[in-house]
Amino acid sequence: MSADHEWQLLARAEELADTDDLAEIVTCILGGARAARLDPGALGGLTGAALALGEDGRAVYAAGPRGLMTAFADDAEFLGAVAEAEDEVAGLLAAARELQAGATAAVTAARAAHAAARAMPSGTAEQAEARAAALADAAGRIALARDAVQVAGTLAGRLERAACRLAAVPEDLGETYEAVYALLRRGGVMPKDGDWLSGDDPPAQPPPAGRGPADLVHAAPGRPQPLERVRTGPSRPEAAVPAEGRS
Repeated sequence: MSADHEWQLLARAEELADTDDLAEIVTCILGGARAARLDPGALGGLTGAALALGEDGRAVYAAGPRGLMTAFADDAEFLGAVAEAEDEVAGLLAAARELQAGATAAVTAARAAHAAARAMPSGTAEQAEARAAALADAAGRIALARDAVQVAGTLAGRLERAACRLAAVPEDLGETYEAVYALLRRGGVMPKDGDWLSGDDPPAQPPPAGRGPADLVHAAPGRPQPLERVRTGPSRPEAAVPAEGRS
C-alpha cells in the first residue's frame, strides 16, 4: 500500500505549523497598543500570544511607537483587533486538532497493516520478497503518521497557549483601567483629555502633547491614584465601557 496519505498528512501538518503570519498580526496589535501608550499591565497577554506563535523575542520587544505601528483610536478598536486574532487562532487550533486526530487514526491503520504483513507467508523467495516489501511500507507509513501527530500536537499546544493569553487581554485591560471605566459608568468625566477619552479641559487649554491612557488619572488631593496600581475590575470586556474618541 502506498504511503501517499501519510505524506499528505505530514505536509499539511507542516503547512499549518507555519504561524509566522499570525504571529506578525498579534505583534502588530501589540505595537498599536504601545503606540497608543496603553499601560504595559494590559498587554501581557499580547506579548505571551506573540511568543507562543513563534514571534522573535526582539520583534516583540521592539514593537511600538518607534516602529511603523498605527495607534488604536479607542479601546473598542483595540479589543476588536484582539477578537479577530482570537478567531484566527481558534480556527487554526481546530484544524490542528482535526489533523492530529486524522494522523492518529493513520498510525493505527499503519500498525494494523504492519501486523498483517508479519503474518504473510514467506515460504518461497517471491513470498519472502513480498512480505519484506509490505513490512517496509507499513513501517514507513507508521513513521510518517507519527511525525504528523507530533507536528500537529506541538502546534495545538502552542495555539492553546496563544488562545489563553489572548483571552486574558480584555480582562487585563478592564483591571488596569478599572478606575476610569467605573468613573465613566457613573457618568463622570476625566479631569484631562487623553488619547482615548475627552476630559474637562477648557477649550482654550488643550492637553499637552504626548498624553496617553496611563496619564488619564493624576495623583493629587481628591484624585484617584495612577491606574497601574489598580488590580481589580470587570472580568469581561462587556463591562468596560468603550472610551470616547480622541478630542
